[in-house]
Amino acid sequence: MGFELTRRNFLATGALGLAGAAMAGMGLQSCAKSESAAPETNGAKADGASVDTINSSGIVVDPNNVTETIDCGVLVVGCGLSGLAASVQAAMNGDRVIALEGQSVVGGNGQGVEGTFAVDSRFQKEQGIEVDKSVVMQEELGKPQWYVDGLFYKDLINNSAGNLEWLADECGVEYSGLIDNYPFGAGGGKVDTFHWYKDGAAAVGYLVPMEAKARELGVDIRLNSRALEFYYDENGDVNGVYAQDAFGDLVVFRAPAVIVATGGFCRNHEMISEYMPDFASISTEVGVGSTGEGLRMGLDIGADYIGHGGVNGILWCPAAAGQSKLIDKKALWVAPDGKRFENEAGQTHDIFYKVAKFDGTKFYAVYDQAMVDKLEGVPANDFKIGMEKGMFAQGDTVAEAAEKLGLDGATVQATLDAYNAMAEAGEDTEFGKKAENLLPITQAPFYVLTMSVTSHGSFGGYRVNTDFQVLDTDGVPIPNLYSAGEVCSGTFIYDEYPAGGCGLNWAYTSGRFSGENAAKAAV
Repeated sequence: MGFELTRRNFLATGALGLAGAAMAGMGLQSCAKSESAAPETNGAKADGASVDTINSSGIVVDPNNVTETIDCGVLVVGCGLSGLAASVQAAMNGDRVIALEGQSVVGGNGQGVEGTFAVDSRFQKEQGIEVDKSVVMQEELGKPQWYVDGLFYKDLINNSAGNLEWLADECGVEYSGLIDNYPFGAGGGKVDTFHWYKDGAAAVGYLVPMEAKARELGVDIRLNSRALEFYYDENGDVNGVYAQDAFGDLVVFRAPAVIVATGGFCRNHEMISEYMPDFASISTEVGVGSTGEGLRMGLDIGADYIGHGGVNGILWCPAAAGQSKLIDKKALWVAPDGKRFENEAGQTHDIFYKVAKFDGTKFYAVYDQAMVDKLEGVPANDFKIGMEKGMFAQGDTVAEAAEKLGLDGATVQATLDAYNAMAEAGEDTEFGKKAENLLPITQAPFYVLTMSVTSHGSFGGYRVNTDFQVLDTDGVPIPNLYSAGEVCSGTFIYDEYPAGGCGLNWAYTSGRFSGENAAKAAV
């Protein structure tokens, strides 16, 4: 089974003819380079066993201390969603594949995702859902105002259905059959493109079958194995990596093709401050392995960085882990100035970018006693924690509760009064919230809950071409080096997340095709 990420692939779908014409001049060479320069190299490329170096992890790599050298056909560094896809695809081509994962489990930052984006899949067709690809293209590229590489977007849309079918037919991934318009906002969606995993989360829906498929194909997955820096052949080309294995020993893994799929860097405050300074003050919920070391490895040898200062993020309750159900779309949400700022049932990614600019990156949810009485299980416990820690406040009036958290009580009271009037009338004349979510909040006592935002991924990394080869600062492919997933996401995302599930589509597309192309090059 062969794939090509080329213009021939793009033009195969007539529905994109108009969008394609509009983007004719938006190829890779037309993308403006990031103003953030890559760090200086830590030394000229040389034979892999020549000199001691200190990599970005701070660990000294002494070639004289190498305990073992292991050869394979394709080496995948990082075993999250994209790394698993790359490993499986390369192994399907018959190559001996080794996949290094720095953590004790596979999955990386994708362990909590719930589904993915796809256009014109057989699952949509089975439900009679018709999708106009040009509409999707306009929606996705409208958010970054066409600043990013349109060729990648055409690829992602044209290959999205094939990704789902490859995952289902070749890898045993199952979907729930539920498809909705989550990507473009609850109630405001234009197309139904979000496909849910059967069991609701990647940990079961994707990671279990993909890891099983990789092992079935003979992929040698090595957990707790941390890549430190690249290893070079006698010509000075990338030929593998130095890695610290699970026992702390220094091992060289050699391969004629290396794929870096190490994820983003939201856990690296220094890199976030450098590349995404507008988001340096917010918390993050990404996996502990998202430290940017895989990206630094390439920047240290002259790989080009592309990024525009954005991150992915979600709404967050400080009293709870993950996406708490206390973030209730039927509540009233107010900004630090006490005024309503958004449709509470709208697209959470869009709301994230608004809140990230608020003072203290906080917003507040207004509850009444009737809402609190309905809480059960984990949300009820989260509510209790919030009250005990002073993150939430109670009052006989909403003004009283708001003032306990330092808000202007009169303003919050006026906001609630106006909201309740609209709820009684059945029409949100401010933000268009649907009537079923626009319910009066009238039963005392009242509660004000502190809410915030948290980052969910970084948008920046290696510049790659449509074969997913890593490019240097002159735009030339670095021999034998490929990339996939979040570590090269700056190529297709500008500064805001365009649609729910598109990051996973990028992971699968880049993973599959980097695996395919690396396997071909390694022959």
